Amino acid sequence: MKVAIVVLDGVQAMDIAGLLDVFSEANCLLGETRQYQVPLIGEHAGVVACSNAMQLCVPWVYGDFRASIDVLLVTGASHVMHVRPKQDFLDWLRRRTLESKRYGCVCEGAWLLGHAGLLDGKEIAARWTDASRIASEFPRARVRPDKNLIRDGRLISSAGATAGLDIGLSIIAQDWGQKLVEQVTRRLGANLHCEPCQRHPYITTSSDESSIIGKVQRHIDDHLSDVLSIEQLAEAVYVSRRTLSRIFAKYLHTTPSAFVDQVRVGAAKRLLEERNVPMKTVAFDCGFHNAAHMRMVFQRRLKLTPRQYRQQSHTTEAAA
Repeated sequence: MKVAIVVLDGVQAMDIAGLLDVFSEANCLLGETRQYQVPLIGEHAGVVACSNAMQLCVPWVYGDFRASIDVLLVTGASHVMHVRPKQDFLDWLRRRTLESKRYGCVCEGAWLLGHAGLLDGKEIAARWTDASRIASEFPRARVRPDKNLIRDGRLISSAGATAGLDIGLSIIAQDWGQKLVEQVTRRLGANLHCEPCQRHPYITTSSDESSIIGKVQRHIDDHLSDVLSIEQLAEAVYVSRRTLSRIFAKYLHTTPSAFVDQVRVGAAKRLLEERNVPMKTVAFDCGFHNAAHMRMVFQRRLKLTPRQYRQQSHTTEAAA
């Protein structure tokens, strides 16, 4: 299985390291004939400087890489948001992506796919800080800042602090199933069910509407154990219920009620990881009706119960 990674100057080292570490650990568990080959391809061959000044050796320049590719993953760099890559490179990227069985982007890599015309009609994950600009630049893409990882047909996209790790694990899950994913995460000391980044929805736009989301976020944080209806949230930020629902649908592609559940689950996960307190106490502190309600929301969002989440997080810590 050949997973080629496109690397540009200024790439975040964490994006590359996460991908390489995931496939390296998987190879330790797979037979020799089933292992991943992970070539690095750049706009130029040789040394590529990461954003933190770490240097990578990239052996292939894109025009010289002619081997077949099963999965083509594109990382990015901050400058791709301001400078369009050479058309020859974009043509190569489009052609090789269409030839690959699957393709994906990590964080700013979405800009490269967008410039190559590969995001039209696609749903992609994006960081809160980048979502509005990506949506403006590529209006035919469906940008989801509320998601860390999205699969849309052959396209896999990931965003956030551990985007490389996430997309690598997603590929392994598709290829070999959840059992190997769990083995790899244990070897890496990662928490399989912990969201890579508990991101807050402060989206950079020219509109004052996005600041309303930030005010709602702060109100929820300050009143987490209270009952938080849509009416109460709207009143807290001085807008109508209809306006609040419209803003959440526009920027977060979700409802205020679902967003409250998301924040409650995030707070509960931290308590389950850090404190050995009864489930009913966690439920009360995080604003759930009771422990049964918390369990229902956890199962809907994480596909596991709070007790299973606590056991998983403690098992991962022990393995680390």
